[in-house]
Amino acid sequence: MAENFLLDLSQDIGQLLTTGDGHDLIIQAGEGQNMKELIAHSLILSARSTYFKTALSKEWAKKENGVIIFKKPNISPEIMELILNYLYTGLVNFDKQNSVKVLKLLVASDELNLQKLSDYIQTYLIDNQAEYLKNDPVDVLQITFRYESCEGLRKFCLDSICEEPKILFESPKFTSLEKDLIILFLKNNELEMEEIEIWEFVLKWALARMSTQHNVDNLSQWTSSNFEELEKILHDLIPHIRWFQIPSKLFWRKVNPFKSIFPKQLYEDIMGYYCDPDTPPTNAILPLRRNLSYIDSVLIERDHLSIIASWIDKKEESFYNTRSTPYSFTLLYRASRDGFEAAKFHELCDNKGSTIMISKL
Repeated sequence: MAENFLLDLSQDIGQLLTTGDGHDLIIQAGEGQNMKELIAHSLILSARSTYFKTALSKEWAKKENGVIIFKKPNISPEIMELILNYLYTGLVNFDKQNSVKVLKLLVASDELNLQKLSDYIQTYLIDNQAEYLKNDPVDVLQITFRYESCEGLRKFCLDSICEEPKILFESPKFTSLEKDLIILFLKNNELEMEEIEIWEFVLKWALARMSTQHNVDNLSQWTSSNFEELEKILHDLIPHIRWFQIPSKLFWRKVNPFKSIFPKQLYEDIMGYYCDPDTPPTNAILPLRRNLSYIDSVLIERDHLSIIASWIDKKEESFYNTRSTPYSFTLLYRASRDGFEAAKFHELCDNKGSTIMISKL
């Protein structure tokens, strides 16, 4: 008969971390005034971690008065304490940790090559802490794309933001997002956002990077050098925006004022497409983003249809999103397009099955 005393073992080894009895290692975690010395045992750390096995070997470790001094300035004391507790006891508890601290622990576990801990943290964040992405999407993205071991969390972030892009694009930190990440989203066919909105957010990002602040509502005050600077900032992003998917009126109002930043041939292709859609352009037309059907309405947007679908099914919680909406909506009648006569309304809407009427007062 075998008995399992692993919990007792964990508690007993953990006591060594608490008491420091027989320690031969001092870890200097953090830097400056935030540096803290933590005592540990090189034998335990070497047995539990390949990183420490190498770092604390005779070839690398330096001793002072018989004690190894190991400096780790880029990991804060509170994160190193969590790491040590895991190495000594095999236990982790995130109940009292906020998402920022858990993310920092993920970064540290990746650096220290603690793969099992890293995998567990990613699973925990995906399963239990989805709200952290809404609270700080920019930092989370830049962390998950910086470390290869964050593949699972990275995919979760990409899928979540493509489904609800405004989590990222309306973040106060959006303008600090790295250019390569913006391009990644622009190239993603699953990004559920109108192309004109994408342009407006990308323009906002670019304006924040200009050497001086400029008012886009008064472009007559801009100099040629201002437009040249904007073009350099947006040069790598412009090819990935799906310009041909923007309605001509919106393009004329919101994009045409920045004509000078476009490659000449691309701009001519866009204008040619609006004037004669049957003539093939020189530049390839990027495909329509998936799950992003055109909403021919001047009163509502795609998000509103998700809410209406939820009302139809009497969903009080967990409303549909644009991807999960089980209904398709087709515009039958619009007064500004078809006229305000009652006869026209009945001609286009009678005997069409289930219909919804939307009006604005």
